[in-house]
Amino acid sequence: MSEPADLSVRILQEIREDIRGVRDDLRKSTEEQSRASRDANVRFEVIETALRDLAQQLVILGRGVKVAIESRGRGDDVLAEHERRIADPERRASGA
Repeated sequence: MSEPADLSVRILQEIREDIRGVRDDLRKSTEEQSRASRDANVRFEVIETALRDLAQQLVILGRGVKVAIESRGRGDDVLAEHERRIADPERRASGA
């Protein structure tokens, strides 16, 4: 009769070992998923920072273009004023 008891003990020990193996596998899998999640979060933070920097650069570039366009418009006004001032003496000289 000792054989069935030994067999039962061996079966229970195998079941226990299998459960331990499943727990270890689950723990490793969870750790890997956590690590992967942290890595992804770090990558997203880097991307987010880069996008914010690019957005700020675009704002600065847009302001620079606006200033350049506005100053060009003022330059055209100054040029027109100079041309008018040059044309006045020429008109007077040709009319006189």
